[in-house]
Amino acid sequence: MAEDERFPGVDLRVGRSRIGVGVEIGRGSVIVADELVLGDGARVGAGCDLRSAHIELAAAAQVGDCGHLLVADRLRVGAGSRLDSGASVVCRSLDIGSGSYIGQRWQVGAGATMEERSTVAVGGNCQIAPDVVFNATEPIVIGNGVGISPHVAVFTHGYHSGHAVRDGHTAAFAGVVVRDGVWLGFRATLLPGVEVGEGTVVAATATVTRSLPPGVLAAGVPATVRRTLAPQPLDDTGRRRAVGALVESWLHRLVFKGLGVRRTGPGWEVSAGSGGSWRVQSAGPAGPCEVTVASDRGQAVFVFEEPLVVRGELDVLGHDLRDFCRRATWTFPYSTNSTGVVPERFARLLG
Repeated sequence: MAEDERFPGVDLRVGRSRIGVGVEIGRGSVIVADELVLGDGARVGAGCDLRSAHIELAAAAQVGDCGHLLVADRLRVGAGSRLDSGASVVCRSLDIGSGSYIGQRWQVGAGATMEERSTVAVGGNCQIAPDVVFNATEPIVIGNGVGISPHVAVFTHGYHSGHAVRDGHTAAFAGVVVRDGVWLGFRATLLPGVEVGEGTVVAATATVTRSLPPGVLAAGVPATVRRTLAPQPLDDTGRRRAVGALVESWLHRLVFKGLGVRRTGPGWEVSAGSGGSWRVQSAGPAGPCEVTVASDRGQAVFVFEEPLVVRGELDVLGHDLRDFCRRATWTFPYSTNSTGVVPERFARLLG
């Protein structure tokens, strides 16, 4: 075991390495690579097994506990992206863009994925729920800003030895492409060779057997186009109304989490006992459409105009708001993934 004094209890079998500041590698992890690049603040959880010719975790990228990734050529996780716990990956190359989240127990494999064309590319700012399966015998390409619900399965090959080609049956081997802004609903299935067009929504439990055009809602088995999507962007008044409702809902959720919330003039005071206090100011009827979260340690301003942006540094309450916004489809870019405050009634059981 080649133990680095910076990472006790970790087996590092690497050739060249570049390791930034603030990097964490959990005990019991094994990392095998010809070249290892860990950006500032990158984190590998406990009990992981990462093996690839080239491993690169960009700044603040994370691999959760017990991740097992066997990637022959290149394994790259972009800045601020997070693979949650229990990932199981076998493929030739894996490239994940910046700001994406991949939920627990992601499986890349489920077939002959130690092959020449077994490549997976996931774009930036994607949200992939737990228990998703990619069968990547052929290339799988996921665009930017894609949402994938739990238990979605993407297949790039399909056959059964009892249905032989010599008997007139067919075997499918073809890659899958999911374009930018697609939403794949719960337990949707994509079969070999399909492409899902930009902005399309695939309804829950649908099976996509043929390619779908951009900007439609598809449903059924096999999936067919049910209607064209024609959303109308909110005007300034509608946007302010939506942001106001969002903030009210978030503050109500903070009360459930055990924080104190009190109206003070045009804003609110939020308190967490010994954990600190904050001032929250929402957008008024005039001026920029913004929400400010401020404390004695600094402030962060959420700008709800295009493009969405956060000014300043997020603390625990700022991260909670950003996470709440994400779940309400307001996705603010930031250097790391955000998680919400654990409700007190759960936190006391986990302490």
